[in-house]
Amino acid sequence: MLSHENVETKSGVVEIKEFEVEVCVKKCVDFIYTGDAYVAKEKRETLMGVAHMMQLQRLCDSIAIFLEDDLDPRSFFQTKKIANRYNCKQLEEKCNQFALQRFKEIAQSDEFMDLDEKFISFLIESKKTKAKEGGKCKMLLAWTKHDIDERKECFLSLVMKFQLTKMTLSYRRFLVENEPLIFESMQSLRSLTLSILDSHPENISSKDFDLTENEQLVVFDQTSQRMHCHDIDAKTWTPMQTIDQAIIQNTLHSAVVIESYIYVICRNGSFYRLEYAESNAKWEQMTNTNLQWACVVALDGFVHGIEYQNYSNVLERYDPSNNRWTRLTNKSLILAFESLVAADGKVFCIAGYSNQIGRATNQVEIYDPVTSTWSMDNGSLNEARYQASATATEEGIYVVGGYDNNRGSTLTTVEFRSSVTNTWMMLKPMKNARQFFSSCVIDKKVYVIGGNGNPANIEEYDPETEEWRIIETIQGKDNFPRATVALSI
Repeated sequence: MLSHENVETKSGVVEIKEFEVEVCVKKCVDFIYTGDAYVAKEKRETLMGVAHMMQLQRLCDSIAIFLEDDLDPRSFFQTKKIANRYNCKQLEEKCNQFALQRFKEIAQSDEFMDLDEKFISFLIESKKTKAKEGGKCKMLLAWTKHDIDERKECFLSLVMKFQLTKMTLSYRRFLVENEPLIFESMQSLRSLTLSILDSHPENISSKDFDLTENEQLVVFDQTSQRMHCHDIDAKTWTPMQTIDQAIIQNTLHSAVVIESYIYVICRNGSFYRLEYAESNAKWEQMTNTNLQWACVVALDGFVHGIEYQNYSNVLERYDPSNNRWTRLTNKSLILAFESLVAADGKVFCIAGYSNQIGRATNQVEIYDPVTSTWSMDNGSLNEARYQASATATEEGIYVVGGYDNNRGSTLTTVEFRSSVTNTWMMLKPMKNARQFFSSCVIDKKVYVIGGNGNPANIEEYDPETEEWRIIETIQGKDNFPRATVALSI
């Protein structure tokens, strides 16, 4: 620019009008002299724009690497936009693979509705997309209806590419009976109708379907050495895959579900996963963690874990995309037997036993993955407890049971933290006192299973009626007490 006769040559000043970039221009100049490419997360998109304009390809490549390393369901859409705008081919491919692996998580974001037709077609048509056909169809419908006039033709062309027989029979019937977009395509209507007629008879109901699959309780039975799923509505148990012998020998401690996989962690830190929807799937051993007796939860597609039975303040995170555990910021309190739950985009570490004071605590620590920092909850539990269980709905967090050594008793008490008020309140107690057990949420109801003294009872809490009831007494099973999960079948 400065080698030609122009205003900038005469003035010696180049005005960059496209960006408010004082910090980023300085960073680019520093990079030219030092090669230092690190930049804070919130500046990366702007810095990429300035570096691209100044043709600093090595700096662009370095920023792309930072973006790849930090790719998660929250950052995906911005990272994809940067990759497309600045023609970062490797970053584009990384985003494509991430979207295929984490389809369900990104599809439930509001930003999914703004994706272009080409990318939606790529996700729907790919055989590598980690989602069931019914799930993909539901998200395609939601995306289409966001701008139905512009997207209707895309829907009609893509719906014919689904493997219809891999959708549940009841969902196909629901589409035929209730979906106006299907009515507009005789070819789609015909194909769906024929697929229903060709299917084997089963209980076909036209009940409405939301974006979630039918969720069921899954337990790990030591007696049969198999997983078993329990349909709450039908009150039936169905055997699933066997539990790998290595998992039995290393003693399964806790489990968590991410997408189509169940992840289990044993007392010695050995770590395994199973693609539960595939009947012939085999258990895979993944990278072991340094955590012993770990307690784990899923958040934003990652597994977060703490040490449960040891006094510890360590938090680790597992990334399925690279099969790697990473040590995160230590929490303040060194405790054992805490309750761990993910809610409101954060990890809550609740109560536990303090060796320093020799008793249970009622304090709550909160980890924010965006800032990588811990903070104390403004409110504490009404009762100190440890070996309790915690689970969450959109409305808030439930902490159930546990043991209070101050009183020397196993607890029936239940507390709830509202996501609106961020305060803890007491709810009606359970029917049975429990400690060292599992809890989960299905259809906004809380289920607890097992526990010292009550290994066979399953209790249900309905927030609408504010009542607990025993819904099942398990016969002939010896379940790993802290490994029950809810998953979509």
